[in-house]
Amino acid sequence: MCFDNVLAYIDGFWPQLTHVNLADKQTLMGLPRPYVVPGVGAMFQEMYYWDSYFTALGLVNTQHAQLALDMTENMAWMLGRFGMIPNGSRYYFLSRSQPPFFTRMVALVWPLVQAQMGQDAPAWLARMLALAEAEHETVWLGTAQPHHRKVYEGLSRHFDINFLDMLASCESGWDHSTRCHDQWLAHIPVDLNSILYVREMDMAAFARELADAPRAAAWEARAAQRAETMSHLLWDDTASIYYDFDYVAQVQTPIPSLAGFYPLWAGLASQEQAARMVQAWLPRFLQQGGLVTSLDTQAGRQWAWPNGWAPLQWIVAAGLDRYGFSAEANEVRERWCTTCATMFERTQVLWEKYDVVNPSDGGAEGGLYGHVTGFGWTNGVFVDFARTLRGG
Repeated sequence: MCFDNVLAYIDGFWPQLTHVNLADKQTLMGLPRPYVVPGVGAMFQEMYYWDSYFTALGLVNTQHAQLALDMTENMAWMLGRFGMIPNGSRYYFLSRSQPPFFTRMVALVWPLVQAQMGQDAPAWLARMLALAEAEHETVWLGTAQPHHRKVYEGLSRHFDINFLDMLASCESGWDHSTRCHDQWLAHIPVDLNSILYVREMDMAAFARELADAPRAAAWEARAAQRAETMSHLLWDDTASIYYDFDYVAQVQTPIPSLAGFYPLWAGLASQEQAARMVQAWLPRFLQQGGLVTSLDTQAGRQWAWPNGWAPLQWIVAAGLDRYGFSAEANEVRERWCTTCATMFERTQVLWEKYDVVNPSDGGAEGGLYGHVTGFGWTNGVFVDFARTLRGG
């Protein structure tokens, strides 16, 4: 299927999603740089944490690449001002964060920074590394209010300062899902700890780029310890998948979801574990229109069957590539892009989420706030997938 019409639409649509808000407006934070919001309309006026990374995937290596760097600088500014990156750039979001992709943003825009700054680029990277380390230690490895996240054998949970499971699930980005039996504060999520592993490896890479070998080695050692603990606690050797872990009840929570594929994206799984997961689970998750989020369904739960979401398609495809399953990765990309393009032909917009089980029906579970168009991370992942399918 030809994706040119969708790509042209996305390229022309980025300006409609780009906001400039330099001063505080009631609960909306002023930010020093432009940023991309998920969708048009009153519902989305703020910059979101993890949305921004998947949106930026479609901005780099295009005429809009500066926006990816701008959003990275906005994240750095929020870290400097608040000591954390909130869920979104609203003051009421300071009670929680979101999946912490800051170091991935830094890595994504680093080539652009080098091209723009030349010999001054290392100073920029040093500033970003210091901020990332502070976020990691204070927010994600915090052991008391307001950041009580590291709770069991060095692994972390999602949290909200109000100590409510529902709000902790919002920090996960999976609001709302069938994971964790709605007891998010009691669970060690496999996806969060995979992201923390990637952060630790990123910070090691940044330190090596800055010729600080001891600092790099220290982060690598911490990442290795996290991977070992995750394999012990979260890997189900009988089921051949990673599960979330209920550290209060001391048991895995056997709800299969695409979160279980995050260790492949992170590179912390063994080759054998990856192969077993691909053989046992990929055929069950891969539906006609792409990857379904989980294998169970519940009314009002949008991060579940039959829905597919752009960031999870990207995470799984990247993990498959990492372990040599490139044909399978491209099959994911092809099915997802075809779903997006088919619905675009019908509606002339891109959507936040799709029914990948019956993609021709267009009947995704709307969740608590319905169906939203735009859409930042759908656009970004589509551009990146189409680029990869075309070989560059």
